Amino acid sequence: MKYRGKLTFLTTIVLTMIIGFSVLYEPEPRVVLYREPQYSISTPWLTYRVDTTHSGVAPLDCRVDEGLVLEWRTRRLNRAEYSASKSSPAVDHDNLYLGLDTGALVAVNRLTGRIIWSHYTRFSKNGIHGSPTVDSERGQVYIGAYDGWLYAVDRLSGDLVWESNLGDFIGSSPTLFNDTLYIGVEMRGPDGYIVGVDAESGREVFRSESLGNHPHSTPTVDPYSGCVFIGENDGYLHCYWLLNQSERWRFKTGGAIKSTVAVNGGVVYVTSWSGSLNAVNISSGISIWTHIGGYRSMSSPTITPDGSMIYYGDHGGNFYAVNSSTGERIWIYQTGERIMSSPTLVNCTGTAIIGSHDGYVYLLDSATGNIKQKLGLNSGLTSVPVTVDDHLYVFDHLGYLYSFIRD
Repeated sequence: MKYRGKLTFLTTIVLTMIIGFSVLYEPEPRVVLYREPQYSISTPWLTYRVDTTHSGVAPLDCRVDEGLVLEWRTRRLNRAEYSASKSSPAVDHDNLYLGLDTGALVAVNRLTGRIIWSHYTRFSKNGIHGSPTVDSERGQVYIGAYDGWLYAVDRLSGDLVWESNLGDFIGSSPTLFNDTLYIGVEMRGPDGYIVGVDAESGREVFRSESLGNHPHSTPTVDPYSGCVFIGENDGYLHCYWLLNQSERWRFKTGGAIKSTVAVNGGVVYVTSWSGSLNAVNISSGISIWTHIGGYRSMSSPTITPDGSMIYYGDHGGNFYAVNSSTGERIWIYQTGERIMSSPTLVNCTGTAIIGSHDGYVYLLDSATGNIKQKLGLNSGLTSVPVTVDDHLYVFDHLGYLYSFIRD
């Protein structure tokens, strides 16, 4: 009995030690090096004007509306010595990415406004005016610069992945479609091309015929027609087949095209310095209608998801809403200075957002044009307002980056 009692006692001690050891040394959960930020983005904004069609419509889960307050603002980042429109941010789950006219591509923490890394391109007088594209699959960020090179850098570190010399200047932004980056390239002369580059290697895989003048706008890809569109300074809108790289048609607007076209429902919409907004049939290249605003425009058009309305601004400070079927004006809102910015539509809250050279960002009712809120900046806004979830990000002409959030 004594022996059995001792055995039972020892067994109890051993079991207690084993259980205690197991609890004490229970394996910890797997360490995750990548942490989601405090406010997780449902749908990021990865490229200029949201998508390859450049519709200008915010992600469906965006909730930006009136009642915005300043969350943070960076120090001044641009020289602002060149009057062209400045870079617009791209946003992923961690950072905002934008190009500076100093020639740097920077990543900015979207919660704090702190610069995470900077990647400097080759020296050029005008630096970077195009907007970056984020490739979440490869973990890369792409940007073109006025040195004529297209760059791919690592999203997390800013280290160079590859670079490709495509021409003399690049003021355009890259559009990523089916693993190919399409971008407008400028040559001395003046001349230019649409160039396609393999996103993995940086190897050139597409080059259009000569455009005849500088393309300052960004290529727009329409997956349904299999075409890519770009405008240039002679006032021609060019439509190219993606498959065989041949020109399908060209359309004369009557003034230099500085804006980026938008496509919806078999129609391409383009503004120009002729003072007009043109709707052009994609199949034929023939004009459907023309809306005359009366002032030069380099504001890219924004189209509602149902294709019923179009928004754009002009150098007269006018912000228009136009019927997409007829080209008739629905409403007009007058800002205090010229509009070089392009509008963003937050469809779920019925909010159209536009920046003006008067130093304000305007939030308007998209149906009526009534003002909801206006936000003051340190200088005019020439880039595109970017909205994700309940955040509005704007990068003004002098180079202050702002984060506004709903109160």
